[in-house]
Amino acid sequence: MEIQDSIQKERIDEIKEVHLLIKDQIERRLCDFAGIWKGGSSQEVLEELLFCILTPQSNAHRCWDIITDLRGGGVIMTIGREELSEALGKGARFKNNKSRYFIEARERFTNTDIRERLGGFSDPCQAREWLVTNIKGIGYKEASHFLRNIGWGGDLAILDRHILKNLVLCGAIGEMPKSINAKRYCEIESKMRAFSKLIGVPMDHLDLVFWYLEKGEIFK
Repeated sequence: MEIQDSIQKERIDEIKEVHLLIKDQIERRLCDFAGIWKGGSSQEVLEELLFCILTPQSNAHRCWDIITDLRGGGVIMTIGREELSEALGKGARFKNNKSRYFIEARERFTNTDIRERLGGFSDPCQAREWLVTNIKGIGYKEASHFLRNIGWGGDLAILDRHILKNLVLCGAIGEMPKSINAKRYCEIESKMRAFSKLIGVPMDHLDLVFWYLEKGEIFK
């Protein structure tokens, strides 16, 4: 991979500077994510999956607030679809579809322990393929996001529009894709890995640096 012009080089310099500035924060956050799998309950792991079902085209903070409100009210594992759809209307778009996906995912893991199911996979890419194939409302981006949030996705890309925009600005990809199928997702992910290696910023760090550049914070 070659860096094409001075603007891209300036952006890369900025990424490296910001990474040095917030590296300790990033590592603490990644430790938090890893702790969900290492020490969290099956419900906590499931809550991360349910959160990622809510996030497409929605504000991540509001989606997490919904999860924490449902958990705090003791209803995250019991709330019905109508009540859930009403709750989602406060922060998540496409509330009717997402309420259905949410409950279907919850019911799938009522009798099957999500930790045991994921523990049967030898690597995160296999787990991602299974999630995309078997959990409605979960695509490659959402599956990668979920796996990162439980400490499994260190080498996976969460290709939302913010990440894609920054990959274009850095010259890692040539343009914003109009649509992304599975093959295209993996191609861009491979280019992001190459870019990560080129500039010496780990993939999971790079995602959070891009998020910080866009939002001024490290979230999830």
